[in-house]
Amino acid sequence: MIEIDRAYFLVALVLAFLGMVLGLYMGIAADKQLQSVHVALLLPGFVTLAIYGAVFRLWPIMKKAPLAQAQFWTAIAGSILLIIGAYFYATAGSVPLAALGSIVLIVASAMIVWQFWKYGHGA
Repeated sequence: MIEIDRAYFLVALVLAFLGMVLGLYMGIAADKQLQSVHVALLLPGFVTLAIYGAVFRLWPIMKKAPLAQAQFWTAIAGSILLIIGAYFYATAGSVPLAALGSIVLIVASAMIVWQFWKYGHGA
């Protein structure tokens, strides 16, 4: 796998692009039905994953932490689940997948907090 910080930024940038395209579509169509998907793409998708990438870039010792790979895949899975869940919420009012994505993202957040607490002291 490429460097974890670069992988985070790559996924974050793809989600930013998709979020902007969806936002443009919503604006042109004057249709806000998928607004929660747009928000999920940009905030938990782009912003959060970019911050995680920046943390790994600024504290490179964290890349070698035992939980680094697991945290990466947990964060990616949580973001994707939340985005898909937001779509189902927007189109059918279904909450479970969005809730599951949120829980997975909270676990990923707890994992990076632990890694930063344990390994973030050295640059």
